[in-house]
Amino acid sequence: MADERKIFSVESVLELITGRQNANINEITSYILGKTVDNRILAKAAAPFAAAWLARWYPRFMDMEPAKGQSWDSFVAQAKTVLGDNISLTPMTGRLKDLATQALDSITEANASLLRQTEANVDLEKKVAELEPLKATLAAEQKKCSGLEDKIKTMKTEMGVLQRKAAEYDGKMPVDHEELLQNIRDAIKDGLKGISIGAAVAGTVQSAAESETPAVENTVPEDFGFGSSGPDADGFGF
Repeated sequence: MADERKIFSVESVLELITGRQNANINEITSYILGKTVDNRILAKAAAPFAAAWLARWYPRFMDMEPAKGQSWDSFVAQAKTVLGDNISLTPMTGRLKDLATQALDSITEANASLLRQTEANVDLEKKVAELEPLKATLAAEQKKCSGLEDKIKTMKTEMGVLQRKAAEYDGKMPVDHEELLQNIRDAIKDGLKGISIGAAVAGTVQSAAESETPAVENTVPEDFGFGSSGPDADGFGF
C-alpha cells in the first residue's frame, strides 16, 4: 500500500471535500478512483465518491468548513495548521470503487451519446442550409401544382356537363334543328323549281307538236260504207 500512495496538497483535498466551484480536481479524483477524469462533468460526479473515501481514512477533513464570510486563503491556512501542507493518499478499492466506476461509465456513455447527437444535428443543419436555395423553387412548383389542381377541377366540372348532355342523346343522332329546317326549306324550293320547269317544257312540247303535225284530210267518200252508194245498190259502196 505504501508504494501506491501519492502526495497531494491539503488545498487540493479541501477543494475536493468542500466541492469548491471551478476547482481543478481532475488529478486527485482520477488517482483516487483509478479512472481518468478528464472533464468537469466527470469530476463533479466523482467528487462525492472520492470525498467518502477520504472521510473513511481522514475523518478530520469532514469537520473542516469555512466560516461564514471567511476567505478561501484564510480557510486553507487554518487547515494547514492542523493537517500540514500536504497529505499522502491511497487509491480507492472495494465496493465503493465499483459503484463509482459504474456511475462514471454511465455518465461517459451519456456524454458520448449527447456528442453524437450534437454532431448529427450539426450535419443536419448543414444539409438544411444546402437545401435553403431550393425553397424558392419548391414554392414556385407548389404554386404551379395549385394552379393545375384548379384547372383539373374546372375540367372535371366541364366533363360532367358534357357527360350529362351526351346522356340526353344516348342512342340518338344529335340534330341542329335550325339547320334541319333550313335544309327542308331549300329542298322544297328546289322541288318547286323542278315542277314549274317541267310543266312549262311539257306545254311547249305539246304546242310544238300540234303546230308541226299536218292536218289529215278526210279522203273517204261519203258514199263509202255499207250503204247503198254502190252502182248496183248492194250497200257495200263498190
